[in-house]
Amino acid sequence: MNPNTPADSIKARLTAVLVGTAGTFALFAVSFVLPPLGFFTGLLAPFPVVYYRLRQGRGTSVVILALAGIALTAVYSPNVGAIYLLQCGVIALLMPELLLRGYGAARTIAWTTGVSAALVAMVAVILTLVSNQDLQQAFSGEISTSISRALALYEKSGVKGDELSMVKKSMDMAAALLIRVYPSLVTILLGIMAGCNLALIRRPAFLMGYRFPLGDFKDLRLPEPLVWILIAAGFAMLAPSQFVTMPALNVLVVTTTLYFLQGLAVILTLTARQAFYSIIRVFLWVMLLVQPYLAAIVAAIGIFDLWGDFRTPKKQENL
Repeated sequence: MNPNTPADSIKARLTAVLVGTAGTFALFAVSFVLPPLGFFTGLLAPFPVVYYRLRQGRGTSVVILALAGIALTAVYSPNVGAIYLLQCGVIALLMPELLLRGYGAARTIAWTTGVSAALVAMVAVILTLVSNQDLQQAFSGEISTSISRALALYEKSGVKGDELSMVKKSMDMAAALLIRVYPSLVTILLGIMAGCNLALIRRPAFLMGYRFPLGDFKDLRLPEPLVWILIAAGFAMLAPSQFVTMPALNVLVVTTTLYFLQGLAVILTLTARQAFYSIIRVFLWVMLLVQPYLAAIVAAIGIFDLWGDFRTPKKQENL
């Protein structure tokens, strides 16, 4: 069967719509029923739409996305339906179109993340203008409410006195940082969502007959001019105005995350040449989980790879 030709059977299309809608609805709805697990399932919510776009065509994917948004609105609230369409819509519809046009993995993730983040920012600005409400203050209020609930739980569990004060101080510091960097965190989350769905669709697309030029993660190389954006954002952090430092901080967080990925690609390339590659790779993932500060070293490796070119095997000179 030609993968670019939609199925002729109405029954097949109807089945695809029902299964796809149920799948994406369930993946996204879990985040409201089981929040810890739902964070991960929510990342994969666009996958059924992407899958049936490649299998049944563009029209089927649009219907699935629309029905899932309507179902989430009916079961939960209009806000939930809007959040679903905002988070998953661009990734679910744009990603397969870029893949079909021959875009590689990096460009596909970059475009889907960039367009999604721009759409979220545009909607946020429109809501601010229409509702005449400061969204940052509303976000700060939500964080404060969450902190109060968490502190209440700590008190019920027996934490009191100086220990409770230290916990509150730590939460306040984390909240202050979160309020400043939430635009970059939203962007990174959208990028993770795009990357997860791209990784998940790779094998099914191959089985359907598609041969997308996705390449290997170990070959990831960021554009060289990006380092100047990183340097400019770092120097901008020295400015006395918060109107300069806040955007600079968010740019710094996003670019540092990108260089972390490049550093990870460098490390995976080097460890792949070792005899115990699988064991070393597991050890690396464990260390990144238990020692978050190791991520800064990995990001530094990604930055210095621009000059060191660590992945190119060094030729031994004959003496």
